[in-house]
Amino acid sequence: MTGTVRHPPPRRSATAPLELAELLRVEPLASADAVHVPDPGRLVHQVVLAETFERLGRTGPHALVVLHAEAATGGWSLAAGLHATWERNAAAVVVPRPAMSASSVILAQRLGIALLVIDADPVDTSLALAGQVSAPEAARALRVALCAERLADQTSIRGVLGVLNTELAPAPVALIVGSSVAAGRAAALHERPDHRQVRIEVNGAGGRPWAELVASVPSATRAAAGHVESLLGLARLPLLAAWAQARLQTSTQAVQERAAFQMLRRLAGDPDSEAVPRSRVGSPDVAAPSWAGDLGWRVTGTNRAVWIGAAHGADTEPAPELTELVRSAWQRERPDWPIIADADGWVSWQNISAEAPTGDDPDRDHVDDTDTDDAAAMRKVIGAVGRVARRHGLVLGIGGAHAGIPGLMHSVEEARLAAHVARDGGPGTVQWFDEVGARATLAWLPRGQIAGVAELSLPDLMAARDRVSLVDTVLTVLDCGGSLSQASTRLGVHRNTVLARVARARELGLVVDDPDRRLAMHVLCYALATLWKTPARTMDT
Repeated sequence: MTGTVRHPPPRRSATAPLELAELLRVEPLASADAVHVPDPGRLVHQVVLAETFERLGRTGPHALVVLHAEAATGGWSLAAGLHATWERNAAAVVVPRPAMSASSVILAQRLGIALLVIDADPVDTSLALAGQVSAPEAARALRVALCAERLADQTSIRGVLGVLNTELAPAPVALIVGSSVAAGRAAALHERPDHRQVRIEVNGAGGRPWAELVASVPSATRAAAGHVESLLGLARLPLLAAWAQARLQTSTQAVQERAAFQMLRRLAGDPDSEAVPRSRVGSPDVAAPSWAGDLGWRVTGTNRAVWIGAAHGADTEPAPELTELVRSAWQRERPDWPIIADADGWVSWQNISAEAPTGDDPDRDHVDDTDTDDAAAMRKVIGAVGRVARRHGLVLGIGGAHAGIPGLMHSVEEARLAAHVARDGGPGTVQWFDEVGARATLAWLPRGQIAGVAELSLPDLMAARDRVSLVDTVLTVLDCGGSLSQASTRLGVHRNTVLARVARARELGLVVDDPDRRLAMHVLCYALATLWKTPARTMDT
């Protein structure tokens, strides 16, 4: 795994001086109180232990000054010391805590000089700092080692990115999966003339690229891009470990929730279930099992189901990767609603009784499907989730509001049927069951199989280059009861064009005026038209 650096700076020597920000991340300054640090990127060329004002007067620029003895008695002496170091262009001033005062903080801010407060002995501190400044690469290696320890302690992707953003501040760092920011700071992706980007690929199973770490390093920060790249490289293994753990936990939870939902389904109406007496099967007052509460599910009272399914019609179980995307997107919008993979989609539900305003009876066993408050709340949620569904090629169906666990399962079936009808509208379409009507019959047509029959029975039509326009025209004519004028108006073409297309379709075997075959042709055209108008499926990860 290799990383690429955009607009790399000139290569620095192995003895390039440390920045103040680098010293602040390792002991002894890591535990110092940074009272004021206006420029963390200041270079530190030397360390000066100043006991007298005379020594301060001989301090060179870019020095890290540690005040001691006479120079650190506080009051006027500290103020004079700050003025002297400011005149000598020092990188920072380190003072013992007993010498500090509120006025010193104000003075440091006015002078624009970095002021650090320590509790340790100034002599020991200056000796440790002198060793780091004299061997900058050793100090950087120590910093990398400490960062590696912190990264190894993280168990989540957010934790890993938090360590990186803290360690590399002010440079923002983000983890990019596909084209989305999975964690970290999105500012890392902004192209700015005063920043350079450092990118590191993170490979997953089989060495395939899974994600990318991106850091935007300010050009004013003279820290080497190679050092940033090293820290990003250290984060790859902790990231993969956190990702694998999260996927394992998510997969385990999904399996448990799916099994629990099947148990609810058996409680609702399976006559072979031993979990509920036969006399209560299908009754709206089936008691909610205790484990439903353990899962955070609300099933008592009235529920309205939501079904999420693929817009492009494969009636098969969704891929695990898509399930993970749907679950994470749904839980961001409605963390208090379950989301469970079921059959060819995912099911969730709104527990209306639990969300009722104060004063409503939480145990009410019936709610009118047209309840405007409940419907408005659902529409608001679906509006937010619909944008996610559109990006991932999904549709949503909304069932009616029904009481009890059996009512929930009834609403689930309604929502699934509505979602199949929503496929005609394309990705992002939301369909309510009470608006479906007779179209529900067409939603369950096996369109793929019908297209396969057409390949065998109408080979000339299926091979024609203009087959799409021919099928659309014939379908419209049949929808209009055979009226060419109405069909031409609906299609937006001349009546003679419709007539010519119908004649050509007849030559290719698509006969519309034979009463014995009209129903079959109508169903065939509907199935082909809905399949052909569906674009190739794409998924934005």
